[in-house]
Amino acid sequence: MDISEFYRHPLIRYRLAEYCGGSDSDPASFTTAYLVGVSEKFVREKISPTVYFSVSREQFDWLLEKNVDLFRAVWDRENILGILDIEYFNLNYPGEAYFNPQKIFYQMEDIYQRIVRLFTDLGMNYLSIMTGQGYHFSFRISKKSPVFSQLASLGYLEDTLKAKYNTTQGRRKHIVSTGEGMAFQGMGLLLEYFVGLLFKNLRFGYTGIPVVVGDLATGQHEAFSLDLSMYGDPIYMRDVRCPFSLYQKHKIFTTKFGSDTARQIPVLITLPRTSHRTLDDLLSIRRDFNKAISLAENVSTAIPENSAGLSRLISSYKRSQLFRFHKFYNQTKVDDPGKWPTTYDFFNPQILPPCIAHCLREPNPHILKPTNIQNLVRTLLKLGWHPKHIGGLVRSKLERDYGWGNEWFKYDAATRADFYCRLYSGLLFTGRDQEDDFNCLSQAEKGYCWKPNCGFKLENYKLTQQELKNFPC
Repeated sequence: MDISEFYRHPLIRYRLAEYCGGSDSDPASFTTAYLVGVSEKFVREKISPTVYFSVSREQFDWLLEKNVDLFRAVWDRENILGILDIEYFNLNYPGEAYFNPQKIFYQMEDIYQRIVRLFTDLGMNYLSIMTGQGYHFSFRISKKSPVFSQLASLGYLEDTLKAKYNTTQGRRKHIVSTGEGMAFQGMGLLLEYFVGLLFKNLRFGYTGIPVVVGDLATGQHEAFSLDLSMYGDPIYMRDVRCPFSLYQKHKIFTTKFGSDTARQIPVLITLPRTSHRTLDDLLSIRRDFNKAISLAENVSTAIPENSAGLSRLISSYKRSQLFRFHKFYNQTKVDDPGKWPTTYDFFNPQILPPCIAHCLREPNPHILKPTNIQNLVRTLLKLGWHPKHIGGLVRSKLERDYGWGNEWFKYDAATRADFYCRLYSGLLFTGRDQEDDFNCLSQAEKGYCWKPNCGFKLENYKLTQQELKNFPC
């Protein structure tokens, strides 16, 4: 069986459509706002300047005929989606998870089971999806649910994002309501809290590969990354891979994963994980079209509704230290752009260690790297900055002309800066980040030391317990 035959099979079409919220016989019924295909064909056939191409729901069949990796929008017409992504990365050997999947997925299994137990303890329904290098956990809450208003009440929208949500352009065929925008941000805050619960859990008995939030560099050059980054972007800019989609990432992005990976590793299949199949079963099935079709007979890909579980998570979050920190964080406003010449622009990075100042001197691309943002947050908090204003400083670099092109017309600089600075300062204030790696040796091992023997010591910029206690949150 070849790729085209696989995508034409009724069971595969049914399961793909099910994840998109509708029926394959009527793609207009999908609740997803749009679809995205990823394929080199789009560039070769001059359909798109990149391998990504966004289309309407009605073009479902056309995308499958192109043999794409199929993604659905996170933006949904009837629901707010919760997506937690865990993925292995290796900076020295990017293809490691493809060449040694048993090794990597079994190393990940302890974390996977801890996530499952946390969801179970909270009474949360979810759909677990195996990708090429990890898993997505998907769930939804209906906009008609009474819990939707609770979720929306948690959110906070930057004025720049509100303006984007109130216009139609590109993927935005209609405006994003304030309620769904706030609820999407609220979902991100809840998942920050959930990740904090996981980090607390990992303190007991976990001895494996480092677990990080975002693609933070580690001295080992490999880690399991918990990725919440979609909640740092507008809801209309993010999408998620569909179960039973082809998985050709390693063949499309050869610059990242290497030509050997593309040549030696076959096309894979993204699969839902259930308790009825072992991990070894799934690793075998994902390389076999016929086995994947057999799996599709008996496993649903519908995204579970999760009002009851989410209500419990909201209640737990509102009793937490992180909730108090989030309130403290958003009580302060960033400086108005008209004041930047005398505030953020006036800040002199020469007072910082060179490895910290580098991302301010050369923002593109360095200020977009999570490792740089985390260390900037750590350092400026030590110097007495309010975490919200650290976000303002980062935003000021994103909105200045550093060769960003039209990046921030599509995305939102204020929201992106706010997300990462809130995330990494929140990890500090809740004790999830102990700053164990905030020293010159670790910085050099990560490849982030720009000036050895510079005269600064990163250890001197660690926050003391008393300094953390002095913050009014």
